[in-house]
Amino acid sequence: MMNEEKLLTVARYLEGDMEPQEKQEFETLLQSDAELQELKAYYINVHQSLKMNIAPDETDQQVAATLATLGKQHFKNEATEQPSPRVVSLQPYIKWLSVAAVLIIGLLVWAPWSANLYEKYTISKEMSVVERSDNGQNTLEKAADFYNAHDYASAEKLLQEVYKQEQANSLAAYYYGITLIETGKGDEARAVLSKLYDGESVFKFDAAYYIALSYVKQKDNSQALSWLSKIPQGSTNYDKAKELSTKLR
Repeated sequence: MMNEEKLLTVARYLEGDMEPQEKQEFETLLQSDAELQELKAYYINVHQSLKMNIAPDETDQQVAATLATLGKQHFKNEATEQPSPRVVSLQPYIKWLSVAAVLIIGLLVWAPWSANLYEKYTISKEMSVVERSDNGQNTLEKAADFYNAHDYASAEKLLQEVYKQEQANSLAAYYYGITLIETGKGDEARAVLSKLYDGESVFKFDAAYYIALSYVKQKDNSQALSWLSKIPQGSTNYDKAKELSTKLR
């Protein structure tokens, strides 16, 4: 197997893109394959660098300029056959840049930071209000418009108004909980959604699913798995919950 192929296999493993059997086989091989262990370390390091510095900052530009200068000096010395006071090998840089180049290809395929598990497994991407008002938009309709435009902060404010006045309105409670997750208020969201799960609303298991997603967003896999296990076979989101669970283990 070529290094590039091994590296992409490492990427699939670290991004949770392997089936359980393949993952087990890879982990067994990893214990005895020094090259795989090295590539795994490279992937983690470069992945974090690319994730945090996808646009080059001043430091990146300085490094690039330094490499360019070193390259020019290296070739100038060879061309003139003049002794250099300090010989600098570019081989380590070339090796690192080669790894980064392969990672860029792999990361563009998986794009783990832009298409994370939370985004991939969301289910209620649009809010639909069945009963529309004949006398202009009511608060719930306006909230739906904001929600569907992905303006979750504005939708949250309006849904909060409805929720405070009509806590028995399960639709408002459900989407209010989701907007709280979207705006980074996980604890508040779970308080709202837990009431739906404890009741007999049609959103009961959807609420459980989003509670799990709120923990996914916070990288708390243990709690996420616990809530995913509450979704029974035969319910709408059972297959998604089962698939997501395999990604989190």
